[in-house]
Amino acid sequence: MANSPLIGIAPGYFIKENAYWHMAREAYSQCVWKANGFSLVLTYPEKEDHVSDIADQLNGLILTGGPDLPIDVYGGSPYDLKGEEPMHSTRVSFDQKILEAFIKRNKPVLAVCAGLQLINVMNGGTLYEDVPSQLKGALDHGDYKSPVVNHAVEIHQSSLLKDVLGVSHTTVNSTHHQGIRGLGKKLTPVAYAPDGLIEAVEPINGEAKFLAVQWHPEQMQQDKIQMKLFKWLVEEAAD
Repeated sequence: MANSPLIGIAPGYFIKENAYWHMAREAYSQCVWKANGFSLVLTYPEKEDHVSDIADQLNGLILTGGPDLPIDVYGGSPYDLKGEEPMHSTRVSFDQKILEAFIKRNKPVLAVCAGLQLINVMNGGTLYEDVPSQLKGALDHGDYKSPVVNHAVEIHQSSLLKDVLGVSHTTVNSTHHQGIRGLGKKLTPVAYAPDGLIEAVEPINGEAKFLAVQWHPEQMQQDKIQMKLFKWLVEEAAD
């Protein structure tokens, strides 16, 4: 473990007890440790140029799940937030900058749920503000902070995701009500739910080094297939 790669975990950002907190589900760190990497939950630097310094020091990155992206990030329309706050603009900005820094350095990134959605909109894509009401024939994908549901996904044969997981069909968990509507440029969809919703994307022609999934593999630690995503991240970060 002495030479294990250092994996940064981009945290959530919330108001709690009249203060701002950086928070990340412990499961992300557990998965990195199990894959023989070192995990580090990041905090936001005061100076923008320090983001580049962070990227220089890290070997890999996890963009974590979280609340809905603000509609102004992707040109969305107002909708019922059901009492929840959208992702804080400070987090959106940090996640964008740290991702750009990692892509520039060709370092590996695993993006989860909201991380996939952010990658899509950063590449000019759009989102369903609310999958159940906007996607015809939508199956139950759950909701943010709701009980977990499960559904099948079909994975493209000619994809990095297929190479990593070693399967073309699997069952994943789901706790989201938003998803990819218009696919961003330089992205290719590599997994779909039975209702046609895009469940994973990769960069076209390997132009960057990331995998982005709509589900939460960190909550499936007993599933050896899903743990291969973290093994991929750590192994790529070690190169």
